Amino acid sequence: MPPMNGHSTSEKRHPIQVVAKRTGLTADVLRVWEKRYEVVEPGRSSGGHRLYSDQDVELLGLLKRATSAGRRISRVADMSLEELQGLVQEDAAAAVHRRREMETGLSSAPEVYLAACLTSVDTLDAARLEMTLMRAAVALSAPMLIEEVVAPLLAGIGDRWQHGKLSPGHEHLASAVIRRVLESLASSAMPGPGAPGLVVGTPAGQAHEFGALFVSAAAAVQGWHVTYLGASLPAADFGEVTRATAAAAVAVSLVFQTDDPSVAKELEALRAAIGPDLPILVGGRAAPAYRDAIESIDARLVSNLEDLQKTLAAIEQDSIRV
Repeated sequence: MPPMNGHSTSEKRHPIQVVAKRTGLTADVLRVWEKRYEVVEPGRSSGGHRLYSDQDVELLGLLKRATSAGRRISRVADMSLEELQGLVQEDAAAAVHRRREMETGLSSAPEVYLAACLTSVDTLDAARLEMTLMRAAVALSAPMLIEEVVAPLLAGIGDRWQHGKLSPGHEHLASAVIRRVLESLASSAMPGPGAPGLVVGTPAGQAHEFGALFVSAAAAVQGWHVTYLGASLPAADFGEVTRATAAAAVAVSLVFQTDDPSVAKELEALRAAIGPDLPILVGGRAAPAYRDAIESIDARLVSNLEDLQKTLAAIEQDSIRV
């Protein structure tokens, strides 16, 4: 019996943009998987554009779910549709089991999670740190998680680093775990189609990205569409991404040092790269030391989470009026 919609499941009719939207994979990842692992064999339109079948889309969606669960694409690329379905169901059941395990140890007190997180950082226990943050994400609202766990955790790590109580190993461990949790939090916020865009990162020479990660998650929770660029980015990259995403603002974090003459030059280059009118938000532990440089480019010094929230709300209102 033919499909009720009149199309064969093997008919190549979906362009790559549709496949990317349905599966959550980027067009670049799709092309790499096709070339390197031959996961699907797309057809071609009369104009030479890639076309995919319903079966291709289903297979790619399952591969996305399998890799999101922690599996390597090289290990699952050769699996059949049926094998992938079974594997994804197995992973989903395991995730439910882990969630139930977490829920048995939940508390509604943010300070409980904060203390456990700081202890995990001190003892280099990455597994415990991630488990504690994930439990907090289940037990607390997103704003409470940001304001009462993540913000003081980052501040505590910064204080310990500044006073020589944490080694680079401590910082790298905490950074990796917190990055995963904040990225998960930001991606789950799901801003609406008309949400304003925010480009976030740190200027060239600023390798510490805790502040930028925090801003990304906080803005996403507030309903912004966030494009996170990472640490130590040249001003030209900020400009290119800002134009490509039609962002409403750019946010950068400055952490160390407080007397680096190159910071002022990077801020000037950033303003030149994105143009004279787009709002620039500058925060982080070292930001107050560069107040003159920040004001000289007509940027906004953001001192804390409440200030960030108010500033983003004001920018959003301005963009709506425009």
